[in-house]
Amino acid sequence: MAIIPLVAILLLTLLSFVLPWRRTSIISSIRNTNFSLIEWPMLGVLPGLLWNVWTDNIHGAADRTLKDYGGTFPFKGPWFANMDFIGTSDPLNAHHIFSKSYAKYRKGEDFKAIFEFLGEGIFNVDGEAWKFQRQMLHSILNNEELQNHMTTTLKLKMEGTLFPLLDARVGAEVDMQEVAKMFMFDNFCLWVLGFDPGYLSVDERSETFPYGKAFEEIFEGIIYRHIVPRGVWEFQKRFGIGSEKKISHSTKVLDEFIYNAITMKKQELQKEEQRQQHDMLTQWMIASQKGESSDKSLRDMVFTLIAAGKDTISSTLSWLLWLVATHPDVERKILEEIERVTAMAWRQESDKGTSRFLISKDELNGLVYLHATIYETLRFYPPLPFEHRCASEADVLPTGHRVKKGMRMLFNIYSMGRMEEIWGKDCMEFKPQRWISEEGNIIHVPSQKFMVFLTGPKTCLGKAMSFMQLKFIVSAILWNYKFDMVEGHIVKPTPSIVLSMKDGLKMRVSKRCLVSL
Repeated sequence: MAIIPLVAILLLTLLSFVLPWRRTSIISSIRNTNFSLIEWPMLGVLPGLLWNVWTDNIHGAADRTLKDYGGTFPFKGPWFANMDFIGTSDPLNAHHIFSKSYAKYRKGEDFKAIFEFLGEGIFNVDGEAWKFQRQMLHSILNNEELQNHMTTTLKLKMEGTLFPLLDARVGAEVDMQEVAKMFMFDNFCLWVLGFDPGYLSVDERSETFPYGKAFEEIFEGIIYRHIVPRGVWEFQKRFGIGSEKKISHSTKVLDEFIYNAITMKKQELQKEEQRQQHDMLTQWMIASQKGESSDKSLRDMVFTLIAAGKDTISSTLSWLLWLVATHPDVERKILEEIERVTAMAWRQESDKGTSRFLISKDELNGLVYLHATIYETLRFYPPLPFEHRCASEADVLPTGHRVKKGMRMLFNIYSMGRMEEIWGKDCMEFKPQRWISEEGNIIHVPSQKFMVFLTGPKTCLGKAMSFMQLKFIVSAILWNYKFDMVEGHIVKPTPSIVLSMKDGLKMRVSKRCLVSL
């Protein structure tokens, strides 16, 4: 009988090696096939998981399965692989796992193995290591000088590169997702490392942007680590095959870039006048043991911040542009609000004869409808569609499901945003106004019902900073430019741990007519 698990692992290894290599002619005819996540003898739900990853439908299939089972479903893996886990989108379970019984649910060894590329960064540790890094980040992110530095560099990057690029591509087809990724990569390098690698330029230079591709290959490979048995992907990793070969290569590419940046930063800090820099790496090195942190710990911090920050912002920006382009009434209301909030500033800019408009930091709070539009975008398309935890002891969830010690919990944030029990019968309608009260303020939704920024002790520290960036960017580009979808282009999520668009966001850009709305 011992030969059966070995044969099964070899077959699954072959299957998971073949599946990432899409066959376009086959996929086009079977992509929409309804292959439910049913339980198969010996293999559990694994065949359905692999099928839905292959057909780019894993998020939709998981959402459908959870809805069919009331928001919580015990997923059975292959009997020989110890892969059983519970998927849930239930707010009661969310509060239990992330707040009330927080101590019982940690990331666990499987999480650390799956996300090994993050090293000992804050997302990959628990206990004292997590507390130390969180305190450091909280102090740095609340530094007013850093916030002003972010605002200044963002403005300079938009005026110096993003606007000229869009001007040069007026009337042409542009992949705005690729533009957003390069724009945010440059910005996060400025904020975290203190220099601009300049990957966004007037000609887009996408063919010379290896780091964007590297992150994508890692993120898409990681989704397979969640689905196939650990022995399968560790076998692939050992022999350098399939998606594991891409993960290994991409991690090396990014490591070389980050370690070079750390070396340059250390050389700069030897000069006293350079210690006034406000980037996060400088601040971290100064605050952490007087700049004596190991290169490895600095690498893990930088890798984590760039990986988590640039892609979450660029993902949200891309989905928002698509949703606004396909909902003209939302676009109109955003423009009306910008004009109302910034009327005096806009008149002054018009008098100078310039077509450029950037909102001031003080005016951002007045963009309530835009704030609501970002919330609604995040409800439908959370940048990180699921969250992973592991039970450190046996437990019973509020929904009555029994959790074994060591069992994985996958919380589906993507599905939660589509729950009728939380959002009402119109939950599948894109309606930013659902977030605005009769008094004109943003309605507070308990974090256990809106998990985009998590809930409990590990609530995201960068929420306020993310909204500031998004409102600043979106208000500027929507006021100055109009974006229309390229006819026939289909937008769909890619199977990845970061919710990006499978085939990009193909749009045509035109300059906005500068007349009163």
